[in-house]
Amino acid sequence: MNLQHLSTLVSIVEHGSLSAAARAKGVSQPAVTKQVQRMEAEIGMALLVRGSKRQVALTPAGERVLAFARETMVRFEALERELAALKTVDHGTLSLAASTIPGEYVLPALLAAFRREYPQLEIQMTVSDTSDVATRLLANQADVGVIGSTTQRPGLRLERMVSDEIVLVVPPGHPFAGREQVNVEELRGQPFILREEGSGTRRSVEAALGAAGVSLPKEDIGFTLGSTQAVLQAVAQGLGVGFVSARASAQAQASGHLACVRLSGIDLHRSLYLAYLPKRIGDPLVARFLEFARSRFAE
Repeated sequence: MNLQHLSTLVSIVEHGSLSAAARAKGVSQPAVTKQVQRMEAEIGMALLVRGSKRQVALTPAGERVLAFARETMVRFEALERELAALKTVDHGTLSLAASTIPGEYVLPALLAAFRREYPQLEIQMTVSDTSDVATRLLANQADVGVIGSTTQRPGLRLERMVSDEIVLVVPPGHPFAGREQVNVEELRGQPFILREEGSGTRRSVEAALGAAGVSLPKEDIGFTLGSTQAVLQAVAQGLGVGFVSARASAQAQASGHLACVRLSGIDLHRSLYLAYLPKRIGDPLVARFLEFARSRFAE
């Protein structure tokens, strides 16, 4: 059916008569009448019953066509909005803030794919820790964030993006090397190399250990470092053991520079999250990137 004819039918019902619909649409009444006649000829059934004072009512067929017309118009208007949004993301700058693991091991491939679809866009990304990412979003210094743990910051919306696992990395000559799992009790006395307190990795480890009723003794924390790569390098140099994402340790483990073990009875799986302010969804570029990320990591 002709989209214009469907729109006319909706207008007739909403305004109560053909003449009122004609005035609302800025056309002549004969033009409106002709559109109705064409629809009726197309389906082979009457759609309207003309009443007194030029008022109209719908036939049973008209009721069904009206429902179809309204649904079609709603979907068409939504399509128009989506297409308009696509036109506006051809140019512009997308500002991202990410914590270390998603920023270094997840987002590069996603951003490469996004850039291939929108080659005229400029993409900027800062990599810090989860706490700083949340602060930047709330200060409108970034459009979208990706973080490694939940954070209770009013106004910030989180959406699960992809799963991750944290493992304990040790030097290749360490007594734990070659084992699949170690008990929490065996960690006592080990020199730990940890990320800073604002790190999503550290938050996730502390939360998992806390859920099991244990914690890392402060006297065992030898180093607190500001990046995952720094932790990996320090462990490789034999300065201690540390917790990092399995994504970050994969290459060093494959090359034999480090060994990875899991903690028995402790679930160190976590989620990485998209983070944004709901009010920013009105920005077509932000909305398109969120949609793109959701589609890429849909499970």
